[in-house]
Parts: sequence; C-alpha cells; structure tokens
Amino acid sequence: MKLEVHERIALLSILPKEGDYAALKTIRRAREMISFTPEEIKFYELTNSIGEDGKPNTSWSAAKAQEQIKDVPVDEFTTNLIRTELSRMNDKKKLNEQFLSLYEKFVIMYQ
Repeated sequence: MKLEVHERIALLSILPKEGDYAALKTIRRAREMISFTPEEIKFYELTNSIGEDGKPNTSWSAAKAQEQIKDVPVDEFTTNLIRTELSRMNDKKKLNEQFLSLYEKFVIMYQ
C-alpha cells in the first residue's frame, strides 16, 4: 500500500502496543516496515521536537515527501488491526484530520 510520510507517522501511533505473542510479532514486523530508515530520515529531513503544549511534533520537507511515496507491504492481520482501530476512533468521534486519508485507504476502500 502506498503511504505518504504523514500516513506512516499516524499509523505508527495507532498500532497496538500490547497483545498476545503472535500479534506482537506481526506488529513488530509492521512497525519495521512502516518506520523510517536512517536514509529516509535524512532525505525527508524528519525532525522531532516538543511543542509548547508539551506534545511531540514531527516535521519534514513537504516537497521531498511528494517526491517519494513508500509502497509498504501490509499483511492482512495488520490491515485488520488498523481498520478496527480507525473504525473504533470513528465510532467514538475521535477521528481527526491526521487519520482521514488512512481511514479512506483502510476502511472505505475495503467496504
């Protein structure tokens, strides 16, 4: 699945941090595929900081992000985890603009 920089960052934030052994092994592989390599960090000029509100902020070069969109292989188990979490966020009206394109790719396209 083709994922932009902001989508990869958003996905990393919603992948579960706990579960059974098999789930955690699969989630670890998904995190490794979605995460940024050192070369990508340099290419996209990714930086992390803490905002005035105390929340972490990640910034990158928007121009370079448009040059290269990563095709990330996402297995069925991980797709279902992501779809479930995005649907849960939508049901609770906790979905925000950060997750909009992911919701369209993982939930709407699979309906």
